[in-house]
Amino acid sequence: MDGASRRGTADRRRRPPQRTRRTDSRGGDDADQRRLLQLGVSLALFLLVYIGRGVFPAHLAAWQEAAAANVDFRAAFQQFGASMSQGVPVRSALEALCVTLMGGEAEMEPAPPSAAPEEPPRPMALLSQTAGGGLSYLGSHGILARTGFPTGDLKNDPSPPDSEPAQPEVATAVAQAYTSDGVKLPRNVSLDFYELGLSETAVPVDGAVTSGFGYRDSPINGKNEFHLALDIGAAEGAEIGAFAAGTVEYIGQSDEFGNYLKIRHENNVSSFYAHCSKLLVHKGDQVACGQTVALVGHTGNAVGSHLHLTIEKDNIRLDPAYYVDLP
Repeated sequence: MDGASRRGTADRRRRPPQRTRRTDSRGGDDADQRRLLQLGVSLALFLLVYIGRGVFPAHLAAWQEAAAANVDFRAAFQQFGASMSQGVPVRSALEALCVTLMGGEAEMEPAPPSAAPEEPPRPMALLSQTAGGGLSYLGSHGILARTGFPTGDLKNDPSPPDSEPAQPEVATAVAQAYTSDGVKLPRNVSLDFYELGLSETAVPVDGAVTSGFGYRDSPINGKNEFHLALDIGAAEGAEIGAFAAGTVEYIGQSDEFGNYLKIRHENNVSSFYAHCSKLLVHKGDQVACGQTVALVGHTGNAVGSHLHLTIEKDNIRLDPAYYVDLP
């Protein structure tokens, strides 16, 4: 062995052996995470003291015990992070973190819902059950007046919620001897309006009024006479509907009225149709409101095709214009 080899061997003998450093990666990671969590706790304590301004003074004294206790810091901060992500208020989440780290059981305010909960249905008050509502409202706004319904004193006496609306009074028709300005009237005639009490009525035929109820110069003889009907001009053959439901009292034909019929309705009301070109019903037939009972014509003493309509109540002739809405 030469000199160089002997010197190298001696150096290796004198040099202390190098120690191999082994690191438990798992233990190191846990230690690092623990230090980070402790740092986070310290930061949270600082924020609590600085921001809370004494909100949680009773909790601060217990942190020394919490540091020595076996607390799962990772789980505590994971719960804190989850609470914040769910929208729990910051103050509530921090207080819950403190309580958890001190070994207690946290109670947090519930997170605000992502969407407003559906409100339960509110009890609905009917207009008729409300003071000033129902018939009172309709009457005060003039709606009932436009329909011809008697309003009375509805403002202070609203209709009870479970009762049906008051029906207009059906009075017995009475004949008038004279008009308001002293003109003598024929027998069994009244110019007053009477409630008929019929549940449904219809315009017998569409057309324009050619002659009204009252005195006129007759187109037949030129004399001033009282016309006891309402004449409605319409095309030959136009359908004539029943004014209201009822029973055909009679049908007939005469030189004056041509083909005619009469229908008896409820409450001793009747309607008469004359100058028809054709009758489509028979005596005793039951007819519905608006049902076609005849066709327009100009039979009898008539100038042009038209319907001669008469309405009676209690055998008193009334003005049909009160009950038939025509231009």
